[in-house]
Amino acid sequence: MDWKNKVVDALIEGDCFFSTFQKMRFIQLFNELKDEPFFSKGFCKCVFLASCDQEHTDFLKKVVDKLISMDAKNTDYMLKLSDEHASSLKANEKVLFRLSDDFLRNPDSTPDESFLLELSRSWVPIGDSALQASLIIDSL
Repeated sequence: MDWKNKVVDALIEGDCFFSTFQKMRFIQLFNELKDEPFFSKGFCKCVFLASCDQEHTDFLKKVVDKLISMDAKNTDYMLKLSDEHASSLKANEKVLFRLSDDFLRNPDSTPDESFLLELSRSWVPIGDSALQASLIIDSL
């Protein structure tokens, strides 16, 4: 069975979602995007991370719309855009954008947790749940 058929159930079973809204946003995005040619384990991890709130979900949707309009087969454009966009972000968001970049550059591995030390206390659960989701996705 393809990993994409297992990922939603595995993330739910792993208790990765920190809110019902995050789970709903992730499932909606996942179902909309899973058949795109640029969808990979690394991209799936980015979808999980972006689903943490509506603002980041909306940003990812704009990027994805551009990827689709370009008929993209990979996420190179997304990495380029991330580099440009990161300079205007606040410290915590910059850290999580770097995590997204790591997911895209190394789709079959989970970064170490050292980046969590750069996050303020209220942002650590977001980073921690993203790492947990990454480990589960890697195992599929």
